[in-house]
Amino acid sequence: MARNTYLTKVLGTERYQELQNTTVVMIGAGGIGCELLKNLILSGYGCIHIVDLDTITLSNLNRQFLFRQKDIDKSKSLTIKKAVESFNYHGCKLISHHGNITDTTQFPISWWSQFSFIFNALDNLEARRYVNRMALFLKTPIMESGTTGYDGYVQPIYPYQAECFDCQAKVTPQTFPVCTIRSTPSKPIHCITWAKEFLFHQLFDETDEDPDSAATSLGQATDNKEELETLVKESNELADLRRSLLEKNNKTFFKGMVEKLFDIDIERLLLIDTLWQNRQRPTPLKFNEELSEKLFKLTIKDIKQDTEKWDILENLFILYQATSKLQERLKQMEGVDENRFISFDKDDEDTLDFVVASANLRSSIFNIDILSKFDIKQIAGNIIPAIATTNAIISGFSNLQSLNYFQNKNDESIDSSSMVFISIRPNKYVTSAALEPPRNECGSCSVARGILELENLTNQSLEELIEILKDTYKYSSDISLILGKSKLIYDFDFEDNLHKKLQEIGFTNGEVLLIQDEDEEKENLELYINVGDKFEVPSIELRDRKKIVKPEENGETNEEDFEESNKAFETILIDDEDVEDKENKENKVEKVDKVEEEEDVVEELVEEPASKKQRMS
Repeated sequence: MARNTYLTKVLGTERYQELQNTTVVMIGAGGIGCELLKNLILSGYGCIHIVDLDTITLSNLNRQFLFRQKDIDKSKSLTIKKAVESFNYHGCKLISHHGNITDTTQFPISWWSQFSFIFNALDNLEARRYVNRMALFLKTPIMESGTTGYDGYVQPIYPYQAECFDCQAKVTPQTFPVCTIRSTPSKPIHCITWAKEFLFHQLFDETDEDPDSAATSLGQATDNKEELETLVKESNELADLRRSLLEKNNKTFFKGMVEKLFDIDIERLLLIDTLWQNRQRPTPLKFNEELSEKLFKLTIKDIKQDTEKWDILENLFILYQATSKLQERLKQMEGVDENRFISFDKDDEDTLDFVVASANLRSSIFNIDILSKFDIKQIAGNIIPAIATTNAIISGFSNLQSLNYFQNKNDESIDSSSMVFISIRPNKYVTSAALEPPRNECGSCSVARGILELENLTNQSLEELIEILKDTYKYSSDISLILGKSKLIYDFDFEDNLHKKLQEIGFTNGEVLLIQDEDEEKENLELYINVGDKFEVPSIELRDRKKIVKPEENGETNEEDFEESNKAFETILIDDEDVEDKENKENKVEKVDKVEEEEDVVEELVEEPASKKQRMS
């Protein structure tokens, strides 16, 4: 019996043959990626490209089953390709790419255009938004997925036909007031943020902040003059301390740093009585000779395990060890890198130990509970709990949902596809929802997109290009052009660039050109610039700009039903680790509908239409 006998019966001969002739890309080779690649190969896809920029670490092995201990420090994308060869029964062609998916040099638009489908197994918001944008340019469908703990989701995205990744707002990162972090911490997270974002950054990481700008930003954070003077003085002294990093020996530098951070700075804060009227006063560390003598008698064997809480002396020892190693690393960069700096990385033991120990020492001073290194690593590294079984279930749903597209490559694909949510809530283990149409107010879906093919940037002027654009898209009024993120290169009041050549203005391969109708009659248009061997303006029929209307409310909804149905909307955006924005925890997104009436735009929060809530429940 042939290996594909049962697969052909399940998929059907026609769909199986189509999958065999299909080229897809899987972006991300982590927790979901390992499971998903296995599923895609066993489903008979003909060619799969794998993209990931990470290397394998020890912490990956508990859930990324295609990796082994011998693979640590190897490229994920290259290793995963070799790991699946033993069960590549259908002869799938595997192509690995070790790199950042947002790199337009390694992954130009021509590379993207070869794929019929994109599978996302990413773990960060920036990359997800970039992939979403590329899919909109090429109108290539995406299977978006993510997990956190026992919760997971799958979202099929059909560009301009169903909601894209940006149609739903994402929760912004949690932030804390500067004065809380620098003067009056009350929680472990405050001390961890101080250690990672302020102390470590100021001493070891790249920084270009001058004293004047620092003072200005602090002045905006507090109106207490005594506190402001203290914080500015602390910053200046820390800058002096950084300059002495390479001059002083390890012990001398360490003693000076500890005395400043945990004695002198704390004593200054205690002099500001207004800070402690309703708070418990901190207690300086008092780093004296007796404590110093005990510290330098310790060895690494005296330190408890990472999962246990270290006492004051142990934290001081870890801080000394980490500071000394970081000093030596900076000294070794001399002559190699003029701008010597070290960035925090949760997998860099020296940087992690520095943050853990300094955060714990500050916590003890402010009467806050000390945490173990294991706990602080999860907080400082933004690590979200990952469960292998959740990854396996979600990758299975991703694969199954993609098969709808290859069976119905038309509008029926949308009708037969669903968003899928899993959880461990009673009666909500698996829920689904029909795909919604694009939201008019979405910053991505409300813009038309296409590929602008340019042949020779040195011969064509901006004026010539503008005339072609006006004629192609039938603009009845003037237009404005913005190159890249925010560079205005032309509007009716700014014509300096008209006679310049495109290369001179800054047109490059992979850049984006935004075209706006000055009379706002037509929707905005984004053109991805691809420099090649031909000149071609994409044929796109621009829609008339639509007024965004507040949806009508469909009567009253029981509040309990609303809360229950909304649980399925909890957006889970990560695979398993390293998410700078932490957008996926407890994410009940408030929908914001804009109401445009004549020249006034009124923004107001509205409830989700009852029809959608009912479907979700």
